[in-house]
Amino acid sequence: KPLFLSSPVPRSTLSASRATSPKMAMRGLTQFIGDIRNCPNKEEERKRVDKEMANIRKHFKEATKLTAYSKKKYVWKMLYIYVLGYEVDFGHMEALNLITCPGYPEKTVGYLACVLLLSETNEFLRLIINSVKNDLMSNNDEIQAIALACVANVGGREFAETLTIDVQRILLSPKSRPQAKKKAALCMLRLLRKYPEGFGEDGVGGIPEFKDRLLDLLEDTSLGVVTATTSLLLGLVSHSPSLWVEAVPKCCKLLSKLTHPNAINEYGAEYVYHKTVNPWLQVKILRLLQYYPPPEKEEVQRKLEDALSKIINETTMQKHVNANNAAHAVLFEAVNYVIHLETNKTLTAACVNMLGQRITSAQQPNYRYLSLDAMQRMSHLPDAAEQFKKHREMVIASLRDNDVSLRRRALDVLYSMCDNLNSEQVVGELLDYLKTADFSIREELVLRVAILSERFSPNLKWYVDTILKLMMSAGDHVGDNIWMRVVQIVTNHDELQLYAAETCFRALSKEPVHESMTKCGGYVLGEFGHLIAHRPASSPEAQLALLRDRFHQCEQPNTRQLLLTALAKLLNVHPSIKDAILPILKRSTTTIDAELQQRAIEYLALAQPGREGTLEAVLDVMPNFPERESILTKQIKERERASTTDRTAAQVKAGGNKEEVEPEPVEVVPVELDAKSSKTSTSVPSAARPGQSPPAAAAGPAQDLLDFSDPAPPKATSYSGSVDLMDDLLGGPAAPAAKAPVASAGLMDDIFGGPSAPPPAAAAAAAA
Repeated sequence: KPLFLSSPVPRSTLSASRATSPKMAMRGLTQFIGDIRNCPNKEEERKRVDKEMANIRKHFKEATKLTAYSKKKYVWKMLYIYVLGYEVDFGHMEALNLITCPGYPEKTVGYLACVLLLSETNEFLRLIINSVKNDLMSNNDEIQAIALACVANVGGREFAETLTIDVQRILLSPKSRPQAKKKAALCMLRLLRKYPEGFGEDGVGGIPEFKDRLLDLLEDTSLGVVTATTSLLLGLVSHSPSLWVEAVPKCCKLLSKLTHPNAINEYGAEYVYHKTVNPWLQVKILRLLQYYPPPEKEEVQRKLEDALSKIINETTMQKHVNANNAAHAVLFEAVNYVIHLETNKTLTAACVNMLGQRITSAQQPNYRYLSLDAMQRMSHLPDAAEQFKKHREMVIASLRDNDVSLRRRALDVLYSMCDNLNSEQVVGELLDYLKTADFSIREELVLRVAILSERFSPNLKWYVDTILKLMMSAGDHVGDNIWMRVVQIVTNHDELQLYAAETCFRALSKEPVHESMTKCGGYVLGEFGHLIAHRPASSPEAQLALLRDRFHQCEQPNTRQLLLTALAKLLNVHPSIKDAILPILKRSTTTIDAELQQRAIEYLALAQPGREGTLEAVLDVMPNFPERESILTKQIKERERASTTDRTAAQVKAGGNKEEVEPEPVEVVPVELDAKSSKTSTSVPSAARPGQSPPAAAAGPAQDLLDFSDPAPPKATSYSGSVDLMDDLLGGPAAPAAKAPVASAGLMDDIFGGPSAPPPAAAAAAAA
């Protein structure tokens, strides 16, 4: 943003001002500032301000009698009062009238008052548009500069629509001085960011020659003009990259000249900052080039590669902090461009070596952070990923750094560095670090360990062991999505169910047990506990005793609800322990938790003698879950998603910020009882018993449990006798299916001892 008072006051203007002003110019303002500073407390300051405000208001009532000098003095006082934090609700018109004065000092005060006191929606701005337009057309560079600063800092929509052409004229005119061109370019950038629609779809406001003349400014003799023009081009490219492809060769040529050993002599010491020639311009050029593929012309590409090679290989650590900052700002932006290129093996290898040196030798945490960040973003490159493994020990050591931001970035690097070959070692290191990790990072650490364990597991047994260790060591930070994902994988793999039941039984037998572990173990034992029931140590009675103890120890209501369902499933599979389970169900019918109470009542009704078939149908083994993207991966993507004002090169490359397509709504079908809740849920008929083939429509009855949404709604299926059963079990009529099912002949009459209401069709037929 342009600085308001960055332009020097013309010597001739100062001389004229001194000639027409009293010897002690602005003596009243100086005295007022001294009085304010000498006030012993806030009350005295307020009294002095109120007195001065009354004096200014009195003089402004007779504004026609005031000289330009007096008006200027009072506006300066008013502005000083405003910057002290006091409200100024008068004098705006008098301040704006100073803009129409011919002198530079009066215009400066007027424009400054406009910037400080008025917003872009203020109606007073309409009164000065013509004055600003005249100042933009002035031959005085300083007056042009303050007018451009005003347009950039305050200019609303009317300013943009009316004055954009004048700003472009100053920027592209060969007669404009470098100082005015710089401010015009930055003013254009400001207008572009606020009102991009004013520049049209072509990005040049409908002026054909604007594009070529703007690109010609990249070859201007003043590096200040080139830097401001590059900033404007960067803004234009971020909105319409395809329209500015011609800028790539010019930018490559300019970068080559800036990195040439003779650049200091060519551009002069004025633009050298601690031995780096205009580092700001180099950074902007590298950032602009990231919007485009590598240059097609061999000569241009060779110059660009030579410049990048010099930046990466010749940048060294220096003692002076500012020298390091300037050089490394260009260096890490060059690394970003190499990441963008992806295919240049020579530059990639140079970047890997440089980043490894910065991690091991740099004492500045900022450079180590940037190095880790670059390593994380380069890890998707095959050539870089293999070389980064050499620095794994240093990355692991960074997990124990005092700076939490470095620990987070090291975690990201290890996450991206993990693959099928080193997954066991990386996950083991993360589990060891989890024991001493800071609480602010544990939740993210747990999530990444869970994803790596699933994505790169050498076998499913190792995955189950890893997640159980995770729940035992950091249960407070393990969300429901993690143990639900374990349940899904175990359910979908028959060869894993026996091992999972054994492991969960042993884990629940140890103290202490976190409730996340209790939920996972309770669900697995309820579904697959019959696979280990033949062993004396894990007999049905032992499983019942274990689940009963956990049922009484857990505190969360949803954990007790899940364990109650697990006990009901044990009752279904092992009738011999029915007498031990029924008292638990009866006690739960009087609990304060309405959900738990409803489940207990329903399970007791199903356990009545003579209803074994209904009990088996309702509490059968759950079917396989549909295979979809893990919700844990979606959670990581949401956390890594970032938003910026201008689209970055990475966003443009990925197709911009496109909204995700929402999945179609899933149709609710009245089916068997869900294992999680007794509410109506999106489900399918229960799976067959072990040894039987599952039904064809196994779409996943615990979709709500695992929060997986099916992009295609399941087809409604006709059933021969389950609608009335679900109506009474769920406490209300279920949603109608696509096809009318055959009416049940009083199945629920036997369960609850009362007649069921006839279906609507049957009632209508009887009435007829």
